[in-house]
Amino acid sequence: MRCAARASILQAYWRPSAAQGVRRICRGHGRNTATDRMREAATSAHASGERGAGDGNQHACNIDSHLSKEGQARNLSSLSKFIFSFLGIPGMVSLHGGLPNASIFPFKSMKVELQDGTWLDMSETEKMDAAQQYNTNGRGYPPLLEWAKQNAQQLHAPPARQEVVITSGNNHAIDMVLCCLLNRGDSLLCDEYTYSHLVEAMVGPKGYRALPVPMDDFGMTPEALEQTIEDLKAKGQPLPRVLYLVPNGQNPVSYVAPLERRQALYQTSRKYDLMIVEDDPYFFLQFPHNREVPGLWNMGRSYMSLDTDGRVVRLDSFAKFLAPGFRLGWLTAHPHFVDKFTYHMHGTALGPCSTTQVMLAELVQHWGSAGLDRHLKSLQTVYKRRALLMHTAAKQHLEGLASWLPPEAGMFMWLKLEGGVKDADDIIDALKDEQVAVVPGRISHCNGPRPPFPCPFVRLSFAMAPEEDIPKGIERLANVLKRVQNKSDRGH
Repeated sequence: MRCAARASILQAYWRPSAAQGVRRICRGHGRNTATDRMREAATSAHASGERGAGDGNQHACNIDSHLSKEGQARNLSSLSKFIFSFLGIPGMVSLHGGLPNASIFPFKSMKVELQDGTWLDMSETEKMDAAQQYNTNGRGYPPLLEWAKQNAQQLHAPPARQEVVITSGNNHAIDMVLCCLLNRGDSLLCDEYTYSHLVEAMVGPKGYRALPVPMDDFGMTPEALEQTIEDLKAKGQPLPRVLYLVPNGQNPVSYVAPLERRQALYQTSRKYDLMIVEDDPYFFLQFPHNREVPGLWNMGRSYMSLDTDGRVVRLDSFAKFLAPGFRLGWLTAHPHFVDKFTYHMHGTALGPCSTTQVMLAELVQHWGSAGLDRHLKSLQTVYKRRALLMHTAAKQHLEGLASWLPPEAGMFMWLKLEGGVKDADDIIDALKDEQVAVVPGRISHCNGPRPPFPCPFVRLSFAMAPEEDIPKGIERLANVLKRVQNKSDRGH
């Protein structure tokens, strides 16, 4: 086994938050002993769970009290603990690792060409070994992990103690976060219309309950959130444990929550001791219609940036601003929660894909902040143009037939159908006849895709269709609605 692989297995599951000396160890310059590091890890894990986000904060979140039974049971594996006992012993011959020998890996070199013609070369032995080996670093490939940490600090400046871990994208991360926070039968609060995959693929099958909070044009209101919780208290029902929010370009409604709204919802969460899951895959896809695109540096405040208590679990994704096929993202949260999440992730999936971690690390290092800023401005400009194209076509064809707000983030435009349409399901056959596909809003209701009431909303996407098809699709939707309106007028 090569030296790099032998060293990396000794660092598996090691917690940088617990032992700051880990970076020196990874570089071969460790000075504290294995016993010292184990003692620091145990002390930090206990302290982070008991003290919460910081001493003296009466609202500091006690992570242990929020963990589910599964989350509490997730711990560092016995094998890893045993391996740690051998750390720091000079001249050690490693016969413990069940990793393939790097000399038998099939790929010798890897180069990729960027859209601008630049080539990235990842053929160094250390990079090729890392790209083809098990994901043996507990928190992620170190260069990519370091980038994600810097991103969290520079863009969000969390006021509470936080750590970062690389994930396999937000869908997988949401599922694992909920496993760590909810027991079967527990409830979470979310927008009345929310991410449908959350409801159908995670909440339902795992026996959780999604509680709808009434919305306005900018998501759930603090008053509605408080009233929902107070109604449960008055009925003597168990209170929710988690608040799920998508603050930018929310799927399906596409709202961007104003800072004042975020601050008020955070304070309500403190009042009722809720953990906040901030799922923010569209963070980098913001494009305000009344000013220049923000690039990297002007995207506004996140819930993480407001989190003095350590109650926010923030999820970022590479899917929307690079490409979804990489299946990578990163999670930022209280160090004790990151520990539990990491144990869960490695216990069930052995971590994210090593190859794509190496590729993306190479890319973001090559770009640097200036290059990423240019990329994001270009991307945001494209999405802004497409959103404006859809909004302009809607003003031309849908006035009096629907109401909407122009999108300022994400991939979607949310319409409320008018002109006699009570339920979007009533126009499905006509949409097929007119050859235009939109998504009925009912599919995104947090109680499931078949709510027991009429739903006049539809979701339109401006992300993937050829630009020339966007006005064409809007016109076809208008033809359908006019047909319904004419039938309604004749009926009167």
